[in-house]
Amino acid sequence: MSERKMNGAEAVVAFLQEKGVDPIFGYPGGPVLVLYEAFYNANFPHLLTRHEQGAVHAAEGYAKSTGRPGVVVATSGPGATNLVTGIADAYLDSVPILAITGNVALPYIGTDAFQEADITGITMPIMKYNYLVTRIEDLLPILEEAYNLTTDGRPGPVGVNIPKDLLAATLPGSFEDAMARARVGRTQRHRPPRKQTEGVLEPVLEALRKAHRPLLLVGGGVTASPGATEELARFVDRTGLPVSSTLMGKGCVPESRPEALGMCGMHGLPQSNIALGRCDLLLAVGCRFSDRITGDPRQFNAANATAKKRFIIHVDIDPAEIGKNIKTDIEIEDDAAVFFRTLLARLDALGPQFTPDWSEWKAELRGIHDKYERLKEKQRAESAHRLIPQTVIRRVAEAEAALGRHPVVVTDVGQHQMFAAQHYPISDPRSFLTSGGLGTMGFGLPAAIGGAVAHKDRDTVLFVGDGGLQMTIQELGTLQCLNLPVKIFVMDNAALGMVRQWQELFFHGHYSHSILCNNPDFPMVARAYGIPGGRADSPESFEAELAKALAEPGPYLVHVILEGNENVYPIVPPGKQPHDMIIPGLHDEPAPKG
Repeated sequence: MSERKMNGAEAVVAFLQEKGVDPIFGYPGGPVLVLYEAFYNANFPHLLTRHEQGAVHAAEGYAKSTGRPGVVVATSGPGATNLVTGIADAYLDSVPILAITGNVALPYIGTDAFQEADITGITMPIMKYNYLVTRIEDLLPILEEAYNLTTDGRPGPVGVNIPKDLLAATLPGSFEDAMARARVGRTQRHRPPRKQTEGVLEPVLEALRKAHRPLLLVGGGVTASPGATEELARFVDRTGLPVSSTLMGKGCVPESRPEALGMCGMHGLPQSNIALGRCDLLLAVGCRFSDRITGDPRQFNAANATAKKRFIIHVDIDPAEIGKNIKTDIEIEDDAAVFFRTLLARLDALGPQFTPDWSEWKAELRGIHDKYERLKEKQRAESAHRLIPQTVIRRVAEAEAALGRHPVVVTDVGQHQMFAAQHYPISDPRSFLTSGGLGTMGFGLPAAIGGAVAHKDRDTVLFVGDGGLQMTIQELGTLQCLNLPVKIFVMDNAALGMVRQWQELFFHGHYSHSILCNNPDFPMVARAYGIPGGRADSPESFEAELAKALAEPGPYLVHVILEGNENVYPIVPPGKQPHDMIIPGLHDEPAPKG
């Protein structure tokens, strides 16, 4: 790289090039035009979305599927505020995002200038950290620290807000000298000493030895930790522990493994929820014990306190999550990969001295699994002539598997999201992309684009509801320009399905503003953007459209007309515990609720 003088915008581009960022997602505007001029001159890989929210969700999809920071650029004012929902989504799901936003010139900050908004103040509660650059000499040190912070410890979004006059200002000295000073001067933030795995090995092993009904619960932190899924596989091989996952942990453990119980939580699988409710040892790694997992946390804690029901070990890299919702017996502030690696080394040293027998407990859970599978087989047979979400998702999974493909599976938010989590088996980490903590409708399509950009050699399968698609439907234009192999299945039940389900079950069937009675012809909309597609309103027509979608080298949209009254089961009602599930058709209790 030449040592020529650069302005701030050129320095930003050179910084991104040095970090290997490819691509960034963004949308231009007045205060960042000098930055876009630098993109143009450098021929930098930038993907233009059709809305800033689409840009940040695409960056999320890229980051979730790779582990590398997703970078998004927006202008000041409304451009920056349009990023807020995606930033909050990334914050709750621990997604590494670098958000670079423009601002009005320094002298005009605080004057209510045209397109001014205090994006630094607005995003402070939903970012790991954010910066307002006020001196050109601070630009590269701030970018260096911000980029590293996105993945340091618990991943998350970090913002850098740059006034437009600093983008145009000349950088003092050369870029190389400035970057050298930025690296040397990187802030070393104070952190209190962690209570790491090494210091609590013996209590953890003693708890495992004493357990009769242990459960390993893995969350998104295992997905986020480099190398953790490989260490987890070795740990399960060595111990035989049954494993449940949160929604964000789906894919950490291949769901074909006999130890894998599947997802737990509000719409978790019976064997997984019952294991969570009845276990006497809960080893939770990289999860934050959200209300979707525990039900009412007060009841969860009360049960432990009064009946000594569960001994809980909580491992998380973020000490703020330990003890926040659930009282724990052993706290370990550590990276998931380090935890499994350290514990495995100790188990290897013990050899045959550590051989607990949990076969009776595992057989009990396998019996619940088999009973539920028989119920699902019965329901599938009874629904053979109907087009229901479970069948659609299962058939897409079978068809992709038959072709030897391992797609990136993406969902929007709602009923189809839970059906996909329940019925689409995932064997590879970072291959199930969804909005967990914030539950953002509109996430699906742009996130699928981001995932497909990162994995152009794989299919990307998107399940999206008729409501969610219409929130970011303009990103079909982005998809058509990129011609990515995204197979879109619009799950159209003419309703905001999850809202409608809750109104049916808990609000006396009062469908207040949850029915979508004038959905568009989605294939016609897709064709208007230049994307082929078709309509399926029966099992036969769906099979024909599925074959077309998988044969198409680029994007394809299938408009699936579903029966509108299908509900997601199991469901844990509000205020109940994980094992208090509603499962129509399972007349006998799957297991004691004890």
